[in-house]
Amino acid sequence: MSESFLEIADTLFSDRFRVSSALQGERLLATLHDERSFCTLILKKGGRTFTSIVLEVARHKGYLLMDAPHPDFSRGQPVRGEPLLVFGRANHLATGFASTFLEYMHTQDEEGIRLAYPGQVYQLQRRQFFRVPPAPGDPDLVELRRNGAEAVPGRLQNISGGGLSVLVRPPADYPFQAGERIAQVTFTLRGGHTFGVAAELRSVGPVELLHHEHVCALGLQFAGITPMMSEQVLRYAQWRDREMLSATRRGFL
Repeated sequence: MSESFLEIADTLFSDRFRVSSALQGERLLATLHDERSFCTLILKKGGRTFTSIVLEVARHKGYLLMDAPHPDFSRGQPVRGEPLLVFGRANHLATGFASTFLEYMHTQDEEGIRLAYPGQVYQLQRRQFFRVPPAPGDPDLVELRRNGAEAVPGRLQNISGGGLSVLVRPPADYPFQAGERIAQVTFTLRGGHTFGVAAELRSVGPVELLHHEHVCALGLQFAGITPMMSEQVLRYAQWRDREMLSATRRGFL
């Protein structure tokens, strides 16, 4: 295996770039299929590499079907259960998954390899925290306390372990500006946990009319969040992700 393949594998297939959202992982596999992305297969035993594309994502059947690589693969194919790595590009970002070999298929109508449906999906990206909206009925009130200005109430739009997005009315005293330090953002999550944390205002959306009110969206990044608080926020995000994934599979989303 070439040094470049080793570098990509060592970087991509690490906990740092593991996609923690099951729903997002499923979408990335679908993107690899839909974009007909050329993928590199790396056999862990011996480090041999092959090129293929994803032909079918069959989550309910527990497998992925990939195009049969060149003839060298069939002559030295792995045994059932042998681990391998696969990576390509989804949405222009290096994306991969860990799997195991199931079988080599060669019939008159079909030729390909079946791999076990991946338990883990990885993607190189700058933002590692996926964002989720609150569920109907979950607390969504937010308060932004600003230095030298009136506190501003808002509604939670989505949240991740790294920050949140809120919808607010434009303040009457001092307008929001990207880069502003918010002294404290107060919000409550399901279960009654109330948090107060400083944040940096990263983005200010345009003022829009929504339900007869002028509002704008703010993107905030947590500053100085404690490990315990971050864990609780991430736990909520994972709950919501599983709920949305379940609803999607039932056809409700």
